[in-house]
Amino acid sequence: MTRVLRGLSGRVFLAAAICAGLSVAVVAVVMTSLFIEQAIKRIGTLVPQLDVVTLAQCERDPAGFARGHGPELEFNVYDGDTLAPARPEATPLDPVLLARLQAGEAAPSRMYFLDPWGGAALRRAADHGPCAIIQMRWKVSTPDRRFSLLVIFGMLAFSVALAVGLASFFAVRPMALRLEKLRRATQQVGQAAGYASAADPTRDDLGQLSALLDQAHARIAADAARMEARHRALEQHLANIAHDLRTPLASLQLALEQLTDVARPDGDADLVRGAIGDVVYMGSLIDNLYLACRLQEGADPLHGDLRVELCALVDRVTRRFAALGRTRGIEVHGARPDAALWARCNPAMAEQALANLVHNAVAHGEPGGHVAILLEETGDSRFTLTVVDDGPGVPPADLPKIGERTFRTDEARRRDPKGGGLGLAISQEVCSRAGFVLELTGEQPRGLRATIHGATAGSLPSA
Repeated sequence: MTRVLRGLSGRVFLAAAICAGLSVAVVAVVMTSLFIEQAIKRIGTLVPQLDVVTLAQCERDPAGFARGHGPELEFNVYDGDTLAPARPEATPLDPVLLARLQAGEAAPSRMYFLDPWGGAALRRAADHGPCAIIQMRWKVSTPDRRFSLLVIFGMLAFSVALAVGLASFFAVRPMALRLEKLRRATQQVGQAAGYASAADPTRDDLGQLSALLDQAHARIAADAARMEARHRALEQHLANIAHDLRTPLASLQLALEQLTDVARPDGDADLVRGAIGDVVYMGSLIDNLYLACRLQEGADPLHGDLRVELCALVDRVTRRFAALGRTRGIEVHGARPDAALWARCNPAMAEQALANLVHNAVAHGEPGGHVAILLEETGDSRFTLTVVDDGPGVPPADLPKIGERTFRTDEARRRDPKGGGLGLAISQEVCSRAGFVLELTGEQPRGLRATIHGATAGSLPSA
């Protein structure tokens, strides 16, 4: 029994049982007391014992003796031997009261709960004769019944309200407070900081739930710590790889570019140019993978209020890809204002975003093609940085998709099987987090235009 009452359902059942039991008890006591009070008042009007003169008067005219007592009181006499009433229209003797009278009870009485008459009582006046037994019945008036019903139902409502109030205070209210603690703890499960345990020591369903929440939080926190350590290790590993490979790849690219000057034009030069393209692609892929990992971990290009000088950025990217363009027969040119132009963004991320756009234009261009990098300052403290080419372009239906990771057009896959569409997605993500807008539009009759819109940031902040 104790184990049952410890549970949540057991407590609710106990509260309901107390409420119902208290209500029934109060109603039973009130109804009984009211009917007993009415019976005691009516029985007091019954003649305790007929004297000799009154008994003689009754025996001379039994029917007349039982008349004239009012509509709410019925008084009848009965023969002691035949039990027949003096008046034919009189009600027969109550068998229950008669049995009690014959058993020796002096003045038995009883209440009628579901009868217009409120109750009845018997008295033996003599051993024999037409007036030997006297039966009195009384009625309860309509106001008395209404008052009794009002009191009964009022007490019932009061008892129910009291029981519900007590149950709410001693069972529901503590339960609600415990549930509120569990709700707050549930909202904070898995958070690195701010978790407040419900700390419910009660050995019931809610107490077990509190312990399970604490265990789940500890498990999630441990898993999160391991994942964070793993991500940091992976990020550091990628950074080390990118750093270690950058120098040999740059040296290899330089050597291959020098080799193009001495390569035979009958086939060696094409192999060397293809190798240069592969080296540039590998370097760009490593940089993009590293940057993608950082962005996945929530890296912010605006963290630390870093700024980038856009004119110098255009010069660096132009020089970097002009050499690659020469190996493919594509001219890469840059144009910028004479005065310095600053913008708020991490310089390395900004350079990678622009480099991806230029690399994409050069890699998909055709011999004899052109790629232009144009930086302009508008009059409203904003800039536009445009990369435009005259390559094969992108079908209009594919333009909205080429900023998605791993998406490449069918033409791009046919012309260059390498790559997974990561570069444009990285550029889109960096521009979005830096507050810039990257737009990709088709050129007529062919080509692709990539435009970055953003706000300038004045000059370089003082250290």
